[in-house]
Amino acid sequence: MFDIGFSELVVIGLIALIVLGPKRLPEVARTAGRWLGKLRRFVSEVKQDLDREIHHEELAELRKLKQELDATRNLMQDTSGELVKGFTEVAPGSAEPTIHPNASSEPASLPTPPEQPAAKPARAKPKKKPRTGKKNGGARRSPDR
Repeated sequence: MFDIGFSELVVIGLIALIVLGPKRLPEVARTAGRWLGKLRRFVSEVKQDLDREIHHEELAELRKLKQELDATRNLMQDTSGELVKGFTEVAPGSAEPTIHPNASSEPASLPTPPEQPAAKPARAKPKKKPRTGKKNGGARRSPDR
């Protein structure tokens, strides 16, 4: 809040001691402390009230958005259900499906599957020569070499 250092507090205390005197200084300090505590509590309560109001407004806005999303989802489900129903209905005696009156006259395009990369051929591991445990083709060294 205020940038008051220790040295500045000492100067203020000395001035207060000179102006008020040693008898009244403790009473004034106690009263100032009480007022400061009341001020801090008041500021804290105001902050809490503001936070509650902001939180309440955010919740109301989120509820409204949720209702709008639910309505949109229901509309999408109803529309997709009608489209599926219109394309799957088959007229009696004919092999062709009938189009529902609410469905669009254009055929629905099916999504194309994504292209997959060609498989890589498996690489055979080179065979290792078996180890004989002997150096120089099996010839032994004499210990004096």
